[in-house]
Amino acid sequence: MERSPNSDPLAAGAGTPLGSAGSPRSALGAELDTRERLLIAGAEVIGQKGFNGAGLTEILQVAGVPKGSFYHHFGSKEEFGVALIERARDEHLEELRPIVGDRRRSAVDRLRAVFEQTRAECAASGPTVECLIPKLALETSNLSETVHAAVRCAYQQWNALLAQVIREGQATGEIARKHDADRLAGVLVMLWEGATVRMQIDRSVQPLDDFLTFVFDSLLPEGN
Repeated sequence: MERSPNSDPLAAGAGTPLGSAGSPRSALGAELDTRERLLIAGAEVIGQKGFNGAGLTEILQVAGVPKGSFYHHFGSKEEFGVALIERARDEHLEELRPIVGDRRRSAVDRLRAVFEQTRAECAASGPTVECLIPKLALETSNLSETVHAAVRCAYQQWNALLAQVIREGQATGEIARKHDADRLAGVLVMLWEGATVRMQIDRSVQPLDDFLTFVFDSLLPEGN
């Protein structure tokens, strides 16, 4: 669930990898309502520092709004975190649906396109992209059950979208039928998230290329 900082629809006019940080502060103009400015600022700060490491004061400074405005829209930092996750999830799924729903393309081509899109974003923006939902996923043991549940729900919905395409590929013989579609979708997400972590360690998109080669040349095709 990865997205480039430059892929924020409010920053570049186009849609993630599920929830990026790093939206430029210039996007926080007066034309945006206060709630949206808080959410953009929160994605930036929490994407960089994590949920527990991000202070409300810094978020308010980036957003350019007073504390009272924050509590007008959100009852707590926890409620704010859930809203951030849901926003990032919805943006990510909205980006994926036109790709996975384009049945003029084969199921395998659609799956590949999902991951190649994010690979292209990472290549363009640099391999140190900070993404909100994966960032919070690493903190789940220290997050409240409410925030943890929102993170889990985001991944479940991504899995479900991929699983549907996998089933279509199995029905046409493109993807090996021996795989359970739901479990395979979960494995793809886990492999991708691991590849993006390694991308940041190596400061190279090569781990993403290795993922694409392994998954689409070895793991998915019928007969393997």
